[in-house]
Parts: sequence; structure tokens; C-alpha cells
Amino acid sequence: MANVGRRHTLQSLAAEVGMSARNLARHFVQETGITPHEFVERARIDAARMLLEGSDRALKAIAYDCGFGTADRMRIVFSKRFGVTPAQYRASFHQSTATSEAAGVP
Repeated sequence: MANVGRRHTLQSLAAEVGMSARNLARHFVQETGITPHEFVERARIDAARMLLEGSDRALKAIAYDCGFGTADRMRIVFSKRFGVTPAQYRASFHQSTATSEAAGVP
């Protein structure tokens, strides 16, 4: 999702595709098995994970750029989804990368 940082409501998404919010929600769930809200949240999480894995940007900046609004909201979503905070996720990823590099694994 190219505009993951934007505010996405069911109404704004429906307007983008020229449907009523109710119709979009119904068709979206039928086709994907998840709600539009869940899709947007997953896209935000994926974008945040990529930034956490590949950059040293501040958590606050990542949260804002990925549409969470605040680092606290991103922490809540990450903790619920993965059982770890964004900081813990980043630390474990960087630790596993450092271990692989030390072992000579690319």
C-alpha cells in the first residue's frame, strides 16, 4: 500500500473505489476474508517491520510514517500481534543479523 501513512477510513476507501462503505466492506470481506480495517493495519505493520529491520530511524518517526500516529499506538498493535514491542522486534532482528554475520552467513 503506497499510502500507508495516510488516514484511511472505510468511508475514504469506499469513496476511492466509488462504492458505499457498507458495500465495500461486504465485498472486501467476501474477496479477501478480512475487513478493510484489518487490511490497512496489516499493511502498516508490514511497512513498520521493513523499516525496523532495515533502518535505525526513531520509533516515533516510523510510527508516524506508517500511519500509527504515535509510537504508543504502534507498540500496542505490535505487542498484540507479535507479543513483542517494536523495540524488541528491532533488537532481535539486529541481533540475529549480527550473529549471522559473525558466523560468516550472508
